[in-house]
Amino acid sequence: MIFNAYCIVRETTEDRFDETDSLEEAVRIARSVVREGQAGEPVSIEHRGKVFRQLVLWPDGKVEEEAIV
Repeated sequence: MIFNAYCIVRETTEDRFDETDSLEEAVRIARSVVREGQAGEPVSIEHRGKVFRQLVLWPDGKVEEEAIV
């Protein structure tokens, strides 16, 4: 794991996907990963070990950023 990288993680299975040093690339990868999953299943972008953003697929096919609580 690269310390300064953005990591993409499927929250329900804790599967880790690509790491990248670009936030834009991380968002693109996360959108792709979330579309492959089930509706309501969050995919997170982590940076330096903390969740930075979280995306979720809605039943209507929209991908939206979800509040991080």
